[in-house]
Amino acid sequence: MRTARSLAVLAIAFTLFADAHPAVAVDAFGMPLFGDSSAVPEGALAYNVAINVAEDGDGDLKALISDVSRLNTQKKHGAGDAFTLVARARGDVAQIQAALYSEGYYAGDIGISIAGQKIEGLDPSTLKFDSGTSVEVVIDVTAGDRFVFGDVSLSQTSRSSDADAPRSSDAPNLTGADLGLATGKPAKSGEIIVASEKLVEAWRTSGFPLARIADQNIAADHARKAVDVHFKVDPGPPAVYGWVGVSGAPTLDHQTVLEQSKLTPGRRFRPSDLKRARDRLVKMPSVESVRIVEGRSVDAGGGLPVNLEVIERKPRYFGATASVSTTDGAEVEAHWGHRNFFGQGEHLRVEGTVSRIGSEDISQLEFDAAAIYTKPGILDVDTDLFSEFRVTREHPDAYESMDGGVKVGLARVFNPNLSGSIALAAKFSRVDDAFGTSDYLLVSLPVEAAYDTRDNRVDATRGVSISGALIPTADTISGATFVKSEFHAAAYRSLDGDGRAVLAGRVSAGSVAGASLADVPASTRFFAGGGGSVRGYEYRSLGPTIDGEVIGGLGYVGATAELRLRVSDSFGLVPFIDFASVTDKAWPSLDGDYYVGAGLGLRYYTALGPLRIDVATPLTECDNNPTVAVYVGLGQSF
Repeated sequence: MRTARSLAVLAIAFTLFADAHPAVAVDAFGMPLFGDSSAVPEGALAYNVAINVAEDGDGDLKALISDVSRLNTQKKHGAGDAFTLVARARGDVAQIQAALYSEGYYAGDIGISIAGQKIEGLDPSTLKFDSGTSVEVVIDVTAGDRFVFGDVSLSQTSRSSDADAPRSSDAPNLTGADLGLATGKPAKSGEIIVASEKLVEAWRTSGFPLARIADQNIAADHARKAVDVHFKVDPGPPAVYGWVGVSGAPTLDHQTVLEQSKLTPGRRFRPSDLKRARDRLVKMPSVESVRIVEGRSVDAGGGLPVNLEVIERKPRYFGATASVSTTDGAEVEAHWGHRNFFGQGEHLRVEGTVSRIGSEDISQLEFDAAAIYTKPGILDVDTDLFSEFRVTREHPDAYESMDGGVKVGLARVFNPNLSGSIALAAKFSRVDDAFGTSDYLLVSLPVEAAYDTRDNRVDATRGVSISGALIPTADTISGATFVKSEFHAAAYRSLDGDGRAVLAGRVSAGSVAGASLADVPASTRFFAGGGGSVRGYEYRSLGPTIDGEVIGGLGYVGATAELRLRVSDSFGLVPFIDFASVTDKAWPSLDGDYYVGAGLGLRYYTALGPLRIDVATPLTECDNNPTVAVYVGLGQSF
């Protein structure tokens, strides 16, 4: 086993460095270790850039100009020759002027000189530079007064007949302030563009899909230091949905696509309907993407044709993942699926996991196998029917169990962030633990809900993930009844704004109420320890004991905190601490024994997600646990 683990570490090391290339400079934490990382390429013309901005008290304009100036952003690469340098400088005048407009400065003055010569009328062939020297480039900017919005007015084109004219109840009642163009507000050019888009969208939301800006007049009055804006809108005719068609998706039933889109001919046009239709369709496992194409005109009945251009995923897929730790052994998961089983978007997935590979005894191997079938849109477009058959064997040191179960239920997506399900489930369990060998035949009604706003489920930098489950259960053999409930919440916050330093935290709690420990199968009780719980301890090795044997508990609380630091584009460091407490009481409590583990993780970022290597040690004394444990997997720990 030690040899196998050594080979695994060598394989990981090879993966990390197999694609490495020689470099002339190496940086660590932004500091050069060797080589000159600031030197321009050989043969290029080196130059320095000085940016001087008058009337910029807070320095924001200078920072903005530094970002948009190609002279500044490209200086580390140098210039090919004097002609390239002069062309780059002339292009910068327009770039910097646009930047000034974006902040409301319409009377700015921009001057650029190269080696002391102004670029206006400069012949690049007259520039002579000494070999090995760096050319001095100076950008002088006088921002001038900041303009504000002055007169802002909105109008609409007249229609050819009263029948074509929008009714007052249909037309959006907007002012310049509603569009972000309030009189006296700094006249940033970008806000004018956004305002025009808002105006068109307001008319479309009112049922006029062909609305457009027919004319706009934007004038900067230098005497008043004000920008006057006038928009004239051509709303076009009001419309309902006309013909709705489907293209693409050769193996997916087109009627199913139409039903899932919920776009009904004759219904008043709303842009929000199109967004919801796209969201409904792309959640179907068989759909890769959807493009909704609106017609360019309405028909005689006022209907706007709409076409759904659907691209299907490949119907069949398979995949596998693997992880390893020095305490839990190795785990291998594989799955196969069909996204369009009967042609109407049905999804079949078969999956299997083998874990604790490399345990002291082959009899301690664990496995989990399942077949899951989903029928979309069974009651309405947002509710799916699912069924599941699952067989599981668990064999931590605390117990051995064999479970087989079936589940049938409904899953609903309430909005892009909120989903839930309810099911009827039956499971047979045979358990051998400190209480002896027992059989259980459980019938339950699991209710689950999840709320997820993470920006990336593999490597989140912001958002929250909250899930909960309530599972009323009856054992038809013993007659015992109990309710198992679980709650998990994780939050992610970027400390630097761009996701290179992320504070991640997770809290969990669980309870089994209404029955004694012996009446609850060991596979349903709570344990702690291992890669998904408290790192540094063996898998499911923590909890209440009887005669020195861990039996699990009825109450659980846990927490994890990580500081995820991305020190380069490829590597990151993650200090972490884990906590858990398991009690034999029905409600979570901190009064019993608690366990803490801490450590340091290394992350190697790949296209599939970060490769995770965590080294942890237990901070709470516990018998028969290692002093150090190593965990290797793909994706962040939570």
